[in-house]
Amino acid sequence: MSGFSQEFIEKVKLANNIVSVAGRYMMLKQKGRQHWACCPFHHEKTPSFAINEQEQFYKCFGCGVGGNVITLVRQLENVDFVGAIELLAKWSGIKMPEVINDPQYAEKARKKQRILEIIETAREYYCSHLNGAALDYLYKRGITDELIKLFNIGLSPDWDSVISHLKKKGYSEQDIIDSGIAAKSEKGKVYDAMGGRITFAIFDIYGSCIGFTGRIQPSNDNGEVAKYRNTSQTMVFDKGNIVYGLDVLKKNKLSNFVEKLIVVEGNVDVISLVGAGFKNTVACMGTAMTQYHARIFKRFSNQIYICFDGDTAGQKAAIRSLDILSGEGLSVRVIELPKDTDPDGFIKANGKEAFQKLIDSAKPLIDFRLDYLAKHSNLKDNLGKTEYLKAAGEILKTLSGTPELELYVPKVANIAGVSQESILRALGVKTAVKPVEPVPQIQPNTKNAYQTALDFVIASKLYKKSYASQPLDFEIANKLYADIVDKRISDLYDMLAKDDLEAIDHLINYNLSESEDTLAKLYRDSVQCLLKHDTEKKCDELARLADKNNDMQEKIKIAAQIQALKKRLKNG
Repeated sequence: MSGFSQEFIEKVKLANNIVSVAGRYMMLKQKGRQHWACCPFHHEKTPSFAINEQEQFYKCFGCGVGGNVITLVRQLENVDFVGAIELLAKWSGIKMPEVINDPQYAEKARKKQRILEIIETAREYYCSHLNGAALDYLYKRGITDELIKLFNIGLSPDWDSVISHLKKKGYSEQDIIDSGIAAKSEKGKVYDAMGGRITFAIFDIYGSCIGFTGRIQPSNDNGEVAKYRNTSQTMVFDKGNIVYGLDVLKKNKLSNFVEKLIVVEGNVDVISLVGAGFKNTVACMGTAMTQYHARIFKRFSNQIYICFDGDTAGQKAAIRSLDILSGEGLSVRVIELPKDTDPDGFIKANGKEAFQKLIDSAKPLIDFRLDYLAKHSNLKDNLGKTEYLKAAGEILKTLSGTPELELYVPKVANIAGVSQESILRALGVKTAVKPVEPVPQIQPNTKNAYQTALDFVIASKLYKKSYASQPLDFEIANKLYADIVDKRISDLYDMLAKDDLEAIDHLINYNLSESEDTLAKLYRDSVQCLLKHDTEKKCDELARLADKNNDMQEKIKIAAQIQALKKRLKNG
């Protein structure tokens, strides 16, 4: 367990109710004794992800994943066992042990903590030095003092003062470089990586400042250097895995779920929209959309509104994002901006109400893709129309088997000037309704009575049912079953290998929804069935032993044993 005592692991698990932890990532609905959600690990519209609060485990009946609160965090956060324990301990206010048996991990953890401390100290320094021309520039952009504080906007005043400040705090030059605050030139000079720039603090999903975006001041903008610069990649900063604005989303008390999430391209776009009242706005740090981003979005809302810049690059980026988002089961709409505008510029020129109208008229994913395709296709001749139909067909295939297909086929047919029937045939959809042949019913295989009884008894033991409190007085052939009956279900995910977990999956998810009286009677009958099976097996073994034995005295002893077993069975 990577150096943690079993007592500490148990303390962390007990402090983190799996329903509360799962509620950080997905919308839960309680039905009966279980909580249900759409699975975060595969695309589905009907919830099949079940959480058993009493036994503290989860199971998806769609893709098969399952586990306890630790495995849930591991799978959702893509961290190892220790990383999951760290997060759970942090959420529940439990102090991590100072000594971990793995020296490499312990050093890595200390290094990470130092880097986060350095970045946080730099953030405070930058924020305290925002003044003069930089502050005037922000005001001219419509960024108020309230927004400056909310988004932790600051200023790197020069090329070295923050480094001197950090060294006075006791941090080494190498750690300052490793944090991304400082960089080293080819000549070996160490300098502030954000030197002279306006700084926009970047936070991770847990609220830690992990780096910055630096914007060159207008007076220094001569076109020879990049206007924006991000912190270089470090052990805590990877811009491909960052969603800008999540910390503000939480500050605005929108950290559970929002009706919709607006996704833009740049930091300033987020600040402008939040300032205008659209507090549910985030950005992807100017990088391509990834599955990671989609999963982060899914924690906050299932309704995603993409609002990328109104230029060609922005439209192409929106197109690329759609499949990634829909692949995670998100409902996607696209807010279309006028050509060559961005959200910041649009809202400053046209105001909040105009932007709200754009939101209200945002196009659903399929509409946007088909409209974009038609707009960028040559529909003046048959060759161009043929290419359009092929591409449109690929889009329509994503709707195969759904009623929505009928909504879009007329649209494509009208644009290409062909019949709806020809499009449906190309998609392999039958246009004539034929009588449905009755399907012969296939009788399911009947389970072996012994195995049925054994499954029920072991499941009852696993769920610690009161009627199953007495120890079993017969042999269980499968040693795995014997090893698990006294364990809690949530603990099995820590103690068993994947193959063993799969072998008992049907027991972990056994349906024990009948009344206690009914289950108790069934349990007594099942125990009797197992006892009968066990007794008959022993009697057969003894009978074979007697046949092989030529000693009459031994035959008599064996016969007596068989008689005693049969009497025991008869008396229950």
